[in-house]
Amino acid sequence: MNENPLSICMLSDDFLPAATGVGIHVQRASQDLVQRGHRVCIITTRRRNEPQCEEWRGVTVYRTFTLKLFGFYQALPSPGTIRQIFRDNAVTLVHHHYLGVLLMRAERVARKLGLPQAYTYHMTVDHLTQPWPMKPFRAIISRQILRYGNRFDLVIVPALDLETKIRADGIRTPIRHISNPIVFDSTDQVTPAPRPAAFMVLYAGRLNPEKNLPLLLQAFGKLLHLDLDAGLWIAGIGDQRERLETMCRSLGIAGRVQFLGFLAHSELARYYAGCDVFVLPSLVETQGLVAMEAMRFARPIVVTRAIVSARELVEEGVNGYIVDPHVPAALADRLMALARDPELRKRLGRAGAQRSLAYSPERVAAALERAYRDILAGRRRRDQRLFG
Repeated sequence: MNENPLSICMLSDDFLPAATGVGIHVQRASQDLVQRGHRVCIITTRRRNEPQCEEWRGVTVYRTFTLKLFGFYQALPSPGTIRQIFRDNAVTLVHHHYLGVLLMRAERVARKLGLPQAYTYHMTVDHLTQPWPMKPFRAIISRQILRYGNRFDLVIVPALDLETKIRADGIRTPIRHISNPIVFDSTDQVTPAPRPAAFMVLYAGRLNPEKNLPLLLQAFGKLLHLDLDAGLWIAGIGDQRERLETMCRSLGIAGRVQFLGFLAHSELARYYAGCDVFVLPSLVETQGLVAMEAMRFARPIVVTRAIVSARELVEEGVNGYIVDPHVPAALADRLMALARDPELRKRLGRAGAQRSLAYSPERVAAALERAYRDILAGRRRRDQRLFG
């Protein structure tokens, strides 16, 4: 048991059930911090028939008043509710994971109470303005990111290259790189999903415009024109599904593409284990947790250079490939090479599995704990200078 435990409050509009990589990250990180002897509570959204408060794997979960805006649930607790949660849990540090009303209200309450605050920069302004009604607010949201980013004690970035970007944008707060954790502890006991073809490609994530799935469908169509026995699994939900299904029919590939819908993590694991290659074709992405998870299952990955962490995730030709997000032929060429060479797939997959060890939950939790303690130590030194 930790001799000097912390009481941490994490704030995330997505948590349980998790619909995004951020929610999955917060689930795993909170559990691991509890296992390290810390006290963790979560403030998140509330859906119909969900309890206002519950214990989940040692984590205290507070669900607050929620509205659904632009397809996303957003928690809207009152400042009084936030203050009471902080006091009831004797919170020593606040960790934000979403830029929204929840963060803005909690930041103000925490500042008045003198609580240290950290923020993980999961989403860029490109993420936050993907819904078309949000696009006119891009400049306002950019200013809000800068405004709040400079109020925190620490900004955590999941991708190294993100630090350069946000420094250029004007973030002056100390920045630390801490990866998202891979959720899966073991892959050996996972039963692979049944394979409908000799070569299976997998995508998992939202079916939204920023995920750039037309690139994958066009590249897959080129693969099928070579008479290869191939199939494509698409796991996830989103507002583009009907459009993507129509595109499959127009490309003549509908019979080889399976839309799997939302999959629980335990079920998604079966598709990681059953596929031959994982593709993340995104136009907007910070780290790409699903690609990291595929690496954990010893699968080669293909990502686009638009992903901020592309060069961290992929060493070209060693554990996968990086392609242009606008050139289907480039992706098709990589898929073709992998389809025709099982030994290449194995070699790249083994390298990816080794690389994935850097994203172990234990390492991430230890890094978070060090960051929290460094924040608190910095606060103590500052107070000593100010008050003697």
